[in-house]
Amino acid sequence: MTPPPMTPHEADGLHRQGLVAAQAGRFDEALELIGRAIAAYPSVPVWWANYGLVMESLGDVAGAANAYAGALNLDPSLEMAMDGLLTMAETVRRAGDSARAEAFFRRAIALNPKTLAAVANLGVLLRAQARRAEAVTLYERAGRLDPANWAHPYNLGNALAEMNRLGEADDAYGAALALAPGRAEVRANRATRVLAMQGRADEALAEIDTVVAQHGNVDSLHASRLYLMQFVPGLTMPAIAQAHADWGARYPDRPGPAVAAPAPKIRIGYVSPDFRAHPVGFFLEPVLANHDRSAFEVVCYANTANPDWKTERLMAHADHWVWTTGLDDDALAQRIQADGIHILVDLAGQTFGNRLPVFARRAAPVQATWAGYVGTTGLPAMDYLISDSRQSPPGSDGWCIEGVVRMPDAYVPWAPPEDAPAVASLPLATRGHATFGSFNALPKLNAEVAALWARVLGAVPGSRLLLRTPGLDDAGTAARTLALFERAGLDPARVDLRGGAPHREFLAGYGEVDVALDPFPYSGGLTTLEALWMGVPVVTLGGDRFCARHSVTHLASAGLSDLVADGPDGYVAKAAALVADPAALAALRGGLRDRLAASPALNGVRFTRALEAAFGVMWQRFQAGQGRASFALSFD
Repeated sequence: MTPPPMTPHEADGLHRQGLVAAQAGRFDEALELIGRAIAAYPSVPVWWANYGLVMESLGDVAGAANAYAGALNLDPSLEMAMDGLLTMAETVRRAGDSARAEAFFRRAIALNPKTLAAVANLGVLLRAQARRAEAVTLYERAGRLDPANWAHPYNLGNALAEMNRLGEADDAYGAALALAPGRAEVRANRATRVLAMQGRADEALAEIDTVVAQHGNVDSLHASRLYLMQFVPGLTMPAIAQAHADWGARYPDRPGPAVAAPAPKIRIGYVSPDFRAHPVGFFLEPVLANHDRSAFEVVCYANTANPDWKTERLMAHADHWVWTTGLDDDALAQRIQADGIHILVDLAGQTFGNRLPVFARRAAPVQATWAGYVGTTGLPAMDYLISDSRQSPPGSDGWCIEGVVRMPDAYVPWAPPEDAPAVASLPLATRGHATFGSFNALPKLNAEVAALWARVLGAVPGSRLLLRTPGLDDAGTAARTLALFERAGLDPARVDLRGGAPHREFLAGYGEVDVALDPFPYSGGLTTLEALWMGVPVVTLGGDRFCARHSVTHLASAGLSDLVADGPDGYVAKAAALVADPAALAALRGGLRDRLAASPALNGVRFTRALEAAFGVMWQRFQAGQGRASFALSFD
């Protein structure tokens, strides 16, 4: 006999009993009671929402999301259901399941297209996946839904800047500042992501100085300021060093953790936001691949927001891999201490995404900085700066709070790109005119660089200048760049500008360049190595800053130290002399790749043995209670 149908009152009673059970923590019972009510009367939105809350309490994320969606199907305006669905999206996002998070956000938008949080948060999620064009559309939509909120044009500006649409990014930041003039993060990002990237480092630094004066307790602002100082030619090395030391004085050193002695392996921790297709990733891979696993154990602490193919390669070489984007500084320091790390290596310095506050907490007995920055961090708890005798010549130790470790060859190794195109023939031979070029990032370009490069072209009649870098396909940025050279006295018709491109195509662009011109005071690093690999010699000026001497080291590796000029006149003369002898330049071009391949810079095993020796000295000094000190290594 079929039981009589349940009345609405009886069903509501079951639902209420379920709520009581849930409040008492009896979630399985609550699920059964509310489920019976829904089975009898499935069109009550709030019952579905409460069913979702119970499933959420049981840890059933997918079930909860479906229940919340069921409630929204019945009533798209039910806030508790939408809040629940968005909470589930954030839960799976934090757990690293971006695909499900995206699905939940999109479901929320489909159910209620005016749900601001879903639109804005989906934009954030997609931007983190480098799906910036989609993110831009969502940020613009969020701005229309919530036009009084500065966060939407701010997010839009960030995405546009990452797409090198710098003029539009500047407009978006301007819109955000019109709504909230005092927002430090908007002003800082405009400075670092637009002004600096348009070759306006001095303006960017002035803006950051103003923001730091108003928000002096924000470390990320200080980091931006210290990094930008490296690009401004008018600053002296004493001023730069003092600024780093002043910041570091905020963080007095403290005793390190007690760590068990190596048994037998020294545990090395590498910390970076740049375990990806970034100069740090390219420099680190030969080391991770060649560490002596009988003596060293490697843990990588990855603060990498946008992992890529290089991340996968690095992960394959690490003994242990720890994602750190979800860990605050205290939690990460505790994790490192629990891992028993003997030597902790910073690979970021004062660049974006650094974890220097973790080093300030003295997370390991010995701490060193290497490869990711351009000199001292200023941090008292940083024991060593790993460099070489050309990056840090005698007499430069005073600019560093760290002891300077001078590697026997270059301060970094390098593995050339496996898909690099073949070296092209000398353009000068077929074009009849010399082409100078620079593929360096735009923050390295300034009025003094433009003036010197104009002199080079003035010394070589008919010559041209080719600049290629992301950002130059932005019309406003291109116009500013040409105006910079025009003010330096160079006819802008002699300057060719190209924007970014896929890496292989980017490298192929060196087929149009006879001689590369190095900027200053921030010289080419990876860019110089790539130019040499593509057969293009590089003329550099050097200088007293760590960042000014990257090319000095790399040219020495290639046996081309004669291309280091002793001043502006020498720079012009060397560049002009190279193109004055096309036969000799063609011969140099044809042999450069082999020359570099045979150099210590590309010997990952040799470099790693030296780095391990440096780690050994650091640990021995620590065990002996000797403290930090500069030292040099040699294969002699």
